Amino acid sequence: MHFRHEESRHLLRNASASTAVESKFDHHSIVWPFLIQNAMENPLCTTATPANSTVSVLLWTTIAVFGIVYTLLGYRCLRAIGFLTGLAAGAGCIVLLQSKNITGFGNLAAPALAVVAGLFGAILGSTHPISSTLIGASAGALVAGATIAACIATLPHYIFGENELLVSVVGGAIICSIITLFCPKLMSIIASSVLGSAMILCSIDFFMHGLNTMDWLFNMKPDPTPPPCWGGVILCCWPIASVLGVLVQCFVTAWKIDHRRQMMHRRRRHYKGRQGSRSRETREEARQRKYRYLYQVRTARGDIISQNFVSALQKHVTTDSGPPSEVSTKTGSNDRNTARSDRTHMTNLPDSDFDKRDSSYEKR
Repeated sequence: MHFRHEESRHLLRNASASTAVESKFDHHSIVWPFLIQNAMENPLCTTATPANSTVSVLLWTTIAVFGIVYTLLGYRCLRAIGFLTGLAAGAGCIVLLQSKNITGFGNLAAPALAVVAGLFGAILGSTHPISSTLIGASAGALVAGATIAACIATLPHYIFGENELLVSVVGGAIICSIITLFCPKLMSIIASSVLGSAMILCSIDFFMHGLNTMDWLFNMKPDPTPPPCWGGVILCCWPIASVLGVLVQCFVTAWKIDHRRQMMHRRRRHYKGRQGSRSRETREEARQRKYRYLYQVRTARGDIISQNFVSALQKHVTTDSGPPSEVSTKTGSNDRNTARSDRTHMTNLPDSDFDKRDSSYEKR
């Protein structure tokens, strides 16, 4: 009986511990309507936003315009958005390293280094294969970061540090870039839509909440509070806007457009143009070689060529051989070039010499 009493006491203790753990997890569990909780409780909610400077307003307006281009015209303007993505990626990497005190160049050299890295990334991003890979890597890093934020909010009993965040972001970028190499058009459309919709929604959050939603997302902690005002609605609109951008590009703006085929056509045209120029060069070289050969033959033995004699030969061949066009194409060019040469000695022969020359041709 004493053993049964201790066993029952132990079971009650385990049951109470399990209920405490369950109540703890229930307290930390998130119901997904919490994203729009503030908007549902107070639809006219307003957040105190600081006074925006003109430079900030112009900057975020430009970002919104570029976001529209990314979302709707991403694949059609692939080189342009690759240029912008490379510029932002190069400068952003230097700024991130400087914030972590990794570069070691000091605060004065960091802006110049960021500009140089941005220009280098822009030049690389303007080429077609690298632009698709760069856009895919950027979208993969963005999606991986958003996934980690969602995991932090929904899984409070797991600890996510900076190492996990870094590995997830880099891994997402590498995976998406590799997939982009195998499916360049589809992945370029998806990645540009994801990036463009994120840029548009960030601009909307700037004008509505002063980037409070982005701060809430970047500073995500376990058991978070609901996002400020309409920030949850903005976050929910991100996948919807991405899907709409993919549909618009697939069926409207990127329809029957393939940058790989265009590159192949350009290479073929360039190759044909080089072949044509080579053939023209060979023809010109052949003419010059023939002219040089004839000139060497006619001048090596000390011959003196007369213009009248050449014209008489042309007339004789024209009357004997056939139409003037064929004869002129066969014999006229070299003789005219030889006759017009500066090194040709011109003499005048009497008519008797022409009669003798004609009689000799008739005997032959």
